[in-house]
Amino acid sequence: MKQIKITFSLLLSFAFLISCNPDVDPVGPVNPYLDNGFLVMNEGAFQGGVGTLSFAFCDNSGIDSVDNDVFQEINGRSLGNLANHISKDESHIYVVMNGAATVEILDRNTLASIGTITGFKSPRQAINLNDGYIYVSDWGSNAIYKVNVSTSSIVDSLKNCNGPEGMFLADGKLFAANSGGYALDSTVSVYNLNNMTFEGKIQVGINPVEIIDDPYFNLWVLCSGYSDWSGTAGGDRYSSLFNIDPRTLNILMSHANTVITDHPSKLRSNLLGDKFYFIQDSYSGNIMEFLPSEFKYPTQPFISHPAYGLAIDEANGNLLVLDALDYQSPGKALLYSDNGSVIDSSAVGLIPSVAINIRY
Repeated sequence: MKQIKITFSLLLSFAFLISCNPDVDPVGPVNPYLDNGFLVMNEGAFQGGVGTLSFAFCDNSGIDSVDNDVFQEINGRSLGNLANHISKDESHIYVVMNGAATVEILDRNTLASIGTITGFKSPRQAINLNDGYIYVSDWGSNAIYKVNVSTSSIVDSLKNCNGPEGMFLADGKLFAANSGGYALDSTVSVYNLNNMTFEGKIQVGINPVEIIDDPYFNLWVLCSGYSDWSGTAGGDRYSSLFNIDPRTLNILMSHANTVITDHPSKLRSNLLGDKFYFIQDSYSGNIMEFLPSEFKYPTQPFISHPAYGLAIDEANGNLLVLDALDYQSPGKALLYSDNGSVIDSSAVGLIPSVAINIRY
C-alpha cells in the first residue's frame, strides 16, 4: 500500500498559494474530498464512545492513504455517540447519530457541518429526495420524520411503523422496513408522500432491514431473521429475500435462507443493479453475491472475509469491505475488485460500518 498522507490543512494552504500566484498551474483538487475515494463512517464504542469519519483516498489500483477523523479535523468537535448511518444527496451528506439522537448535515464539498437536526429518540437511517427534505426513520418514536434541510428542523411525521429501519422511494411512495426495533415485525410500511398518508403494509419475512431496487424497478427487501435467546424451542426464524412490485404492492417472489443462524445485513447492488451483495451474518459474516435473475438464495461466499460493513465504488464497481476486527481497536477497510480479488487494505476508525463515495 502506498504511504501518501494528504492533510486537509496542507491542501488548503496549497490552494491559497495558487490563488496568490496566477502563473502556477493548479495540480489536483482544491478540496481533497472531491477526489475519488470513500467516506467511511465509524460507529465508535457503544458505551460513551464517539463516532468518527475517515476518508480513504483510493482508485482502481489501491488505497493511497486514509485521513482519519476528518469531521473533528474540519469542524473542531466530535460527531457524538454511536454513528449509525450515512447518506448523501446532490449537495449534502447526512450522518445519523443513534446514541446522540441527532442527524448531522455536512456540506458535500467541504465536509463542514451546516446544521444539526434534533428532536429524535433513536434515529436509524436517512433517505434523501433532492427536494430540500430528508426522511429519517426512528426506532424510539416508531415514526419516520420529514426534515427541512435548510432549517434543520422536523416538519412532519409518518406513523404506522414499528422499529423502522431502511427506506426506499419508488413510484411516488416511501417504503419503510419495519424491523420491530426492540420487538419483532415482518412488514414493510407504504406511504404516499404527495399527501403524507399511510397506504398499508406488505407482509414479508421476519426482521426486514434493507430495501433496494433492481433493473426492472422492482424492490428487494432483505429480512435478517431472528435468534430466540430465551431457549424456547422453535423460536428462531430464517432470514429471507422478498421481491415486491412497488406499483401493485404485490409480492413477486421470495427466497428463504437454509441456515437459520445467519442474520444478514447491508444489502447493496453493483453499478448495473443486476448483482446484489450483502453480509452473510451481521457481525462477522462473509460477503454473499445474489443474482436476482437466478431466483435462489446464495449459499457460497463471494468474498471469504469477516465483514461488518460494505460499500460499492460508484466509479468502477469495486467493493469496500469494512472489518471491525475486535470492536475495541481501529478497524480495517479492504478494497476488492468486482471479481472478488483483494486489491489493498488500510486501517480506519473504530467499528467501521458504512461508506459512501462523495465524488459520484
